[in-house]
Amino acid sequence: MKTRSLALFLLTSSLLACGGKGEAAVPSGKGRVVDSSGGTVALGIDGKTPYRPAAAVSAGVLAGTLTLQGEPRDSMVPVAKDPKVCGDSASVHAMAGDGTSLGNVLVWVDGIDSGKPLPDVRRETLTIEHCQFEPRIMAVVAKSTINVFSRDHATHDISFYREGGAEPIEQMRTVDEGQVVPSEKIASAPGIVEIRCKEHEFARGYIAVFDHPYFAITDANGAFKIDGLPAGTYTVKIWHERLAQPMTQRVVVQASGEARLDASVALR
Repeated sequence: MKTRSLALFLLTSSLLACGGKGEAAVPSGKGRVVDSSGGTVALGIDGKTPYRPAAAVSAGVLAGTLTLQGEPRDSMVPVAKDPKVCGDSASVHAMAGDGTSLGNVLVWVDGIDSGKPLPDVRRETLTIEHCQFEPRIMAVVAKSTINVFSRDHATHDISFYREGGAEPIEQMRTVDEGQVVPSEKIASAPGIVEIRCKEHEFARGYIAVFDHPYFAITDANGAFKIDGLPAGTYTVKIWHERLAQPMTQRVVVQASGEARLDASVALR
């Protein structure tokens, strides 16, 4: 199958960051963080198309690499609280990768209603380290337990907002290094969940929750792989935190074959 390329334009002004309202963060390190009026990003992830595991069939693979055009430009803000733990400055608009690849990009098959079984073990860990959430973007199956683990000797008041919601679906407080707080509310239903910290306005994270297993996050090399896809034509969506909305691409997956989706990401 021919390689497909897709230009993604990163809209730096559209990124949402945590804390109170203020001015948008700027690359020079000056400025503050701003929330959106709605409070959350919206990706249109939902459970309106019920997913059901199907009998084993010949399946294909969707794989690709997302590369970055132009120079990476992280937006930095000065740290006003806990600089010994957080550092003197912090990245607001993070660009994971080696300068040419693009990590922390969410890729998923949209609207799929049947396929391989869902995982039996549904437990993931979200780590807080140096006042940042790691992984910055996480993707899980619905009904997963999220363990929030702090490596910081600092207080973090954390709120989790589901897309389209003005009120948090979960709130928790960590106060010391080694503390673990589990939650079954965060991933209780499909959708994108945005993470904020009251004490550290620059901290931001995302948890994408699906009712199917066909999703991936690109690694530091910009690579992703989604396996076990029944043969067919699919709508694939791609989202980075600097995009105002997901990008869409149609791909054809052959039984026992590999479809490629390679994207070139251009900065404005």
